[in-house]
Amino acid sequence: MSIDRRKIIGLFAASAATALAGCGGGGDAYIPPARFMWLLNLNPEFPSLDISFGATPVSSTLPFPALTPRFEVEHGSYSVALRQRSSGLTQLFDGVVVNANSPSVLVFYRHFASTRLGSAFPGIINLFDSNVSLDVDLFDDVGNVQPQTLAFEGSAPQSSRSRNCTLRLYAAGSPDLIYDSGLQQRTDSILVFPRYPAASPLSGQVAVVGLNHDFGSSAAVSWPNTLG
Repeated sequence: MSIDRRKIIGLFAASAATALAGCGGGGDAYIPPARFMWLLNLNPEFPSLDISFGATPVSSTLPFPALTPRFEVEHGSYSVALRQRSSGLTQLFDGVVVNANSPSVLVFYRHFASTRLGSAFPGIINLFDSNVSLDVDLFDDVGNVQPQTLAFEGSAPQSSRSRNCTLRLYAAGSPDLIYDSGLQQRTDSILVFPRYPAASPLSGQVAVVGLNHDFGSSAAVSWPNTLG
């Protein structure tokens, strides 16, 4: 049985169109590399934050203390603006690098009369007050204790990987207990920070948040002070 010449030409045309469609019509659009990030507000002087990376808003009205929802940022270097919503006061941090190896969680905290933007290292971190060191006792769930003295911005790895732990804090050199978490589920990072603004008569009180974080997810939970 013969095939009509017009049908052959039609078959070739259809085949060529299919091949072009299969190769994407000349190539896929470039997608710049990006990563997921979070920001943790541990600064009691900023009870409500609007956050921008460059010209792009990524979160609004973030309370204290709280962690933003996940947001995606392209790799690059940014000016990060943190704006106190009620007063309009803005803290600007230039040269914040985002790439495959940069921290996934940024931490905003008080530093003397100013502010800093750091990262959440694994372990115990003292961000309580600019000139206060803390004596730290971290108990595992069978009573073993890891004692540590941490200066402001000091950190230490957790020596135990027990499921649960108890954190107790003292002003360095003092026997007086100022914080007791009770039994808590252990987290990647344990961050100590001021509970109240500097002008408050309660400014000497500490607060603690437990933070789990990796490249794809992050979650923070406040640890209560069983002392009240």
